[in-house]
Amino acid sequence: MSAGQPTNADIGLASLARETPGHRDVVAKLRDWSSMAKGAFSANTLRAWKADWEVFTESCRVFRLESLPATPKTVRAFVFECLGKRKKPATVRRYVSTIGRAHRASGVLDPTVSEEVKLALKEMGRNSTARQKQARGLVWGEIEVFLSIEPRNLRDIRDRALVAVAYDTMCRREELVLLRVEDIAEASDGSGSILIRRSKTDTTGEGATAYLSPLTMRLLKQWISQAGIKEGAIFLRVRGAADVGAALTAQNVMTILRKVGKWIGLDKEEWEKISGHSARVGAAQDLLALNMDLPSVMQAGRWTDTRMPMRYGEKVLASRGAMARAAKAQGRG
Repeated sequence: MSAGQPTNADIGLASLARETPGHRDVVAKLRDWSSMAKGAFSANTLRAWKADWEVFTESCRVFRLESLPATPKTVRAFVFECLGKRKKPATVRRYVSTIGRAHRASGVLDPTVSEEVKLALKEMGRNSTARQKQARGLVWGEIEVFLSIEPRNLRDIRDRALVAVAYDTMCRREELVLLRVEDIAEASDGSGSILIRRSKTDTTGEGATAYLSPLTMRLLKQWISQAGIKEGAIFLRVRGAADVGAALTAQNVMTILRKVGKWIGLDKEEWEKISGHSARVGAAQDLLALNMDLPSVMQAGRWTDTRMPMRYGEKVLASRGAMARAAKAQGRG
């Protein structure tokens, strides 16, 4: 390693800039920006940028092209290389966004704003489908079946509470594992609420309060009591028969939700579509099926625009749309 070259301890984009005699100022600016970004963005975002940038720099290395600063021609060629490798349009757009951010952060001309790159992305959009695979939703009817199964051990008690909380709060998996015992509040009717301290769309850290049904509160209190949790993270690992350990990770949430799919008898093809957000997707679908208005659904799921709840509930909304109502009125059953 040459003197002054970024080490593995560096974060985000700075750790990927190669320091050569002609790039010392660029790397210095990128390091300064990356240090500031550490406090402004989540660790997951920084890791994602790093992974994206590695893909781009490796492509440049193979073709002996400069990655920073890159020319519009280099980025345009990279877009079509990605499509040749059958990368999804959304992934390619994310790569391009990261490339642009790296250039802006280092104080050099951003090639992604050029007409060459914009036209490449437009051509990609015309020739590729932008539709992404959607996680399979776990709707309440399915979760209810899971909850009807008698728990065998402490792990099952935890999983029942986690699934119920995930559904009620519509938490993303990263939010779910950060929920804390001291942020639970119980109401006189047996229901409750919980503070979600940070979320993907809560950039200022103001937090949001989510509702917990009486059923969810009972399951939650059973888990907390039997696990002996007094403070801190609610959802912990279970070791052996009854010992608890560190907090669950976001990846653990997907594993648990897939377990729900297996237990209720979903085919392998179906439960493999379950992700760490499946309870959130299912809750959105249920709310729309119950004719809840879209602003209320957005508030419950802490969405700032309509795109994702509309996508999650598109089948439900289609069945209630103008043509569906016309078919019923016209007797086209």
